[in-house]
Amino acid sequence: MAAQDKTAVAVVTEEFVPLAEIMARNLERSGLRLCVLPYPLDTRPEPEVRQIAHDFWPSLMDSLGVPS
Repeated sequence: MAAQDKTAVAVVTEEFVPLAEIMARNLERSGLRLCVLPYPLDTRPEPEVRQIAHDFWPSLMDSLGVPS
């Protein structure tokens, strides 16, 4: 993405931050931005997951450079 001059943000849960950082480093993308969501998501009730998405949406858009 960086070679194409496009912003990228990886969305991961807390559990997968170390893996995302290793993968980014191995792909020479050490500056990859991460949006880190709470872990786990799959066992939470849908309303709670929707609230998490709602709460994290502004920071994700900010990371992408989208004006609020």
